[in-house]
Amino acid sequence: MSGKAGWVATRLDIDLDVRARAGGAAAGVADSIELGLRRNPLRAQLLVSRLLGKHVPARVADVLGTGHLLGDLVRAACDGRTPVVVGFAETATALGHAVAAVADVDGRQAPYLHTTRRPTPAGAAVLEFREEHSHATFQGLALLPDGVVDETAMRADAPLVLVDDEISTGRTAINAIRALHAVWPRSRYVVASLLDSRTDEQHRDLDAFAAGLGASVVSVALLSGSVRTPANVLDRAARLLDSLPAAPLPAGEPVPVLRWTLDLPAGLPTLAAQGWNGACEGLLADTVGAVAAALPVHRDARTLVLGDEEFMYLPQRLAAALGEDVRTSTTTRSPAAVVDEPGYPLRTVLCFPATEDPDRTAYAYNVAPSARPEPGNAPGFDDVVLVTDAPAAPHTDVLIGLLAASARRSVHVVQVCPAATP
Repeated sequence: MSGKAGWVATRLDIDLDVRARAGGAAAGVADSIELGLRRNPLRAQLLVSRLLGKHVPARVADVLGTGHLLGDLVRAACDGRTPVVVGFAETATALGHAVAAVADVDGRQAPYLHTTRRPTPAGAAVLEFREEHSHATFQGLALLPDGVVDETAMRADAPLVLVDDEISTGRTAINAIRALHAVWPRSRYVVASLLDSRTDEQHRDLDAFAAGLGASVVSVALLSGSVRTPANVLDRAARLLDSLPAAPLPAGEPVPVLRWTLDLPAGLPTLAAQGWNGACEGLLADTVGAVAAALPVHRDARTLVLGDEEFMYLPQRLAAALGEDVRTSTTTRSPAAVVDEPGYPLRTVLCFPATEDPDRTAYAYNVAPSARPEPGNAPGFDDVVLVTDAPAAPHTDVLIGLLAASARRSVHVVQVCPAATP
């Protein structure tokens, strides 16, 4: 599959070639990657996945099913041993969850945690590393002494799996392995992604780096490909960005907003930043099932369940409890261009103060309806369910107001509250 005919490829002379890597089971996801345009001076292109549940609302059964498919590859790469799985924030927190859900030796839940850009909890041991091409370059792994996944689990010489949506150069994986190996050395790493677009030389660089540490590394991905850009792509992208008109605000009449409180039971964290295991997974199934039964929304593609930046997996599981055709997506801190034209994946955007930090802007793409709606490209939603673990505050009303002007029937705000500390 080639992205040469897309909106970005045509204007910036970028060639995207993507193909299934894992055989017949992955063939159906080969056309799920499209080119967007970043607002980032370090990299022009954004690889937009229609199966990640981040930038583009997607059918929740497809999002979770794709993660499980990658998890099957991870399990095979661990040679009969149960790994510890680590997902990368913010984009791959839920993908890592779905991988870990089937990654133990019996195809069940493996120990899981993800990196975070949130403030570090008191008493946590923190490892930080860089993701050079990202809009926010630093992220960290924070372990609490009494966390679900603690330092004892990390010290065991089990395979350690690093999950990201895209491996483009391998630098993030190298930076993470370097930081992890210095504290918790082990003999085997697995790097897992939806798309691996590294060159042969970059694959060898990661292998040689791991060998230098006395470890081995296995790379698994559903898709492989290449992205070829002209030498002046950053200058051309900057000029193209300057030429684009501002994205319009949603113009609909505000729909009713209903607010719900979800108090999590003891033992179920909001995020897996300090760990997740099979007990958490069981509690989550019961919890989202109860909420889904109470929500008066459509149980199909007319409903969008929207998570909040790193907080992706619980919203996805709520969407799945509502119905396999319900759409899921998540707000993001990543700025990207919006172009409401055929051939471009990001058609509309909502801009608002981030729920976690009112001094930072966050975004929700393809939630507001397109002026030129197409199947899968910002068709608009009757019902929008915002699921957030950020405390209610005046600045969060900006996002809620934008959602109310974007939906056709109702907005439901599900405020998730962690269990009280004993």
